[in-house]
Amino acid sequence: MKRFEWNRGLSARLGTAALLVFLALGTGLWGCGSEREADVPPTTGAVEPPPPPPPPAPPTADEGSSGTAAQKAAAARDAGSAPISEDDEDLREALNELRSSDPEVRADAVYDIEPEGVGLRYLIDTLSDPDPEVRISVISQLEDADEEPEAIAGLVTALGDEDPEVVIEAIDAIEFVGDSSQIRDLQRYADHPNEEVREAVADAIEYLEDE
Repeated sequence: MKRFEWNRGLSARLGTAALLVFLALGTGLWGCGSEREADVPPTTGAVEPPPPPPPPAPPTADEGSSGTAAQKAAAARDAGSAPISEDDEDLREALNELRSSDPEVRADAVYDIEPEGVGLRYLIDTLSDPDPEVRISVISQLEDADEEPEAIAGLVTALGDEDPEVVIEAIDAIEFVGDSSQIRDLQRYADHPNEEVREAVADAIEYLEDE
C-alpha cells in the first residue's frame, strides 16, 4: 500500500514536470514565430507603377538625307519669310510641294513660284535646298525677275555654292541680268578650283565690262 502511494506521487510529480517543460517549449516557439513575423514587412497589396520609358535616341547621321534636309530648309524658310496672302493658293501649294522628299517635285514647285514680292523671297530662301537641281531651278527663276535688286543679290549669293554647276548657272544669270556693279563679285571667284567656273567668270566679266 505504501509502495503504491509512493508510485502514484512519483507519477504526479513527473506529469507536473512534463507539463512545465511543454509550456516552456511552447512559449519559446511562439516567441520565435512572433519575431520572424515582425521581420516580414507588411504588404499593402499596391502594385508599383512601371518605370518611365527611356528618352528618345538622338538623331543619327541618316537623318541628314535629302528629304529630312529639305524639310528643315522649308521650316527655316517659312520661319524667316514674309506671310502669305490668304488668296494666294498657288503659292501655298508650291510651298507645300517644296517640303517633298523628292527633289524633282521640289524643282517643279520652284517654277510655280512667281519671282516677285513674297514669292521672290521664298525663291531666294530656297537656294539653301540640299539638292543642286532645285537650286539651279531657283537661279533660272531669279533670272526672270526683271533685274530686281533682291534677285541679283540672290544670284550673287549662289556664286558661293559648293556645286560647280550651280555656280556656273549663277554666273551665266548674272551675265544676262547684271551690270558692271557685279564685276567685283565675280572677280572673287576668278581663281575658283573648277576650271569651267574660272572660264565662266572670265567670260562674264568681259561681257559686263563692255556694257
